[in-house]
Amino acid sequence: MGPCHADRVPRTLRFTWDLQGKALVSAPPPDDVLADYLTQELRPDVSAAQRLLRVTRAVRDGQRERWAVPGEGWSLDLSRARATIHCETTIPGRVLHLPLEEFEEVVVAWLQFLELSLAH
Repeated sequence: MGPCHADRVPRTLRFTWDLQGKALVSAPPPDDVLADYLTQELRPDVSAAQRLLRVTRAVRDGQRERWAVPGEGWSLDLSRARATIHCETTIPGRVLHLPLEEFEEVVVAWLQFLELSLAH
């Protein structure tokens, strides 16, 4: 299958499917950190993406001051100012800082792509 040609895919992310129909994300550096986080940590899981979107919006709206979670291979730290993703397994660790609004756009786009994948 080929790439997703959504109206707006944030940053330099490319949403695609593998030959088995599994959703994947790829991107050149520095957005490869974000792509790997989505694919490896969040995975192609609609409910996980929905939960992350709810938490992101709660932080953005001031309902939560901060949200941090260590994952299996990646950690995520959200504040009203930014999202920080860092790898737990590579030394030196790969890190990406981006504005919270941009991170929210990415999560929305990933969720929409996953929902599109389920519809096909």
